[in-house]
Amino acid sequence: MKIFALSAAFAVVATSAVAAAPAGPVGYDYAVVRLADIDMSQPADARRLEKRLQTASLSACGAQRFSAREVKRAVAGSDCYRDALVEARTSAEAKLAAR
Repeated sequence: MKIFALSAAFAVVATSAVAAAPAGPVGYDYAVVRLADIDMSQPADARRLEKRLQTASLSACGAQRFSAREVKRAVAGSDCYRDALVEARTSAEAKLAAR
């Protein structure tokens, strides 16, 4: 499986909804994660953000909402997913800290 450059893997923004892996620069996929409604002092919001980041990471690495469970499991075990999730968490933390 192709590992995507992490600098182009995620666009974390404060106002838009989670997008289903829109086409990024040639050779890269990315996902948008909404942060506007997240308050990290609330445990439920922290869990919601983690779920969004996991879903976006799966999407950026090739699995979609309609993908078979086995496909999602395979993607979740890939280096692409692990690297993308780390990058997404780092990016989200930075955006939330800057508010």
